[in-house]
Amino acid sequence: MTINGKTHSGFASILSQLRKERGNSQKKTAADLGISQALLSHYEKGIRECGLDFVIKCSEYYGVTTDYLLGVSNSRYGLDEEFLSGVAESGEDNSLTMISQATKLLLEIATAANEDRETAQYINDYYMLCIYRGALTLAKSGKLPQEMFRLDYSVGHELASAAISMLDARFVFMDDNSRTGEDLSSKTDLHKLIEEAENYLLNTFVSE
Repeated sequence: MTINGKTHSGFASILSQLRKERGNSQKKTAADLGISQALLSHYEKGIRECGLDFVIKCSEYYGVTTDYLLGVSNSRYGLDEEFLSGVAESGEDNSLTMISQATKLLLEIATAANEDRETAQYINDYYMLCIYRGALTLAKSGKLPQEMFRLDYSVGHELASAAISMLDARFVFMDDNSRTGEDLSSKTDLHKLIEEAENYLLNTFVSE
């Protein structure tokens, strides 16, 4: 398709791929997006070109960036892949790269697996609260200015921990539409992160 004079040939295939990942029919997706099934079929086959408004609507519907939809970025959520690559190539500790890539994979699984976005929202809220709790600890140790926070450290930390526990409890009762993980390639960054976390827990808290 053409946006602002530039041709983006990947839009049609990406549009079709995202719909199939959700397991939706063209009829349902077209109805959700407010267009006819025939028009959606033309968009997915690259026969017709859509306007920018439709690209934005699809971006919101699938929970991905417009850059990803247009095929100009490989990141569905706007993660800075060049920065991550730079960290990996620097020869330094690549923990940041692993965490970022593992988060990206979790978000992609969540979005593809649950069309009503409950799973994606769970992951988003969970990470937000974990980062907030970590930032509170950094502030208490003097690494971040305490003026950034409205809540006292103890109150904020306890509320964040309680909210995380509530998220976990509520998520258990959601319909299980998630993938089994069998389609993931072996030893992804998510696998490595899980392995490192379990090793940390075993070595720190579990006595032989």
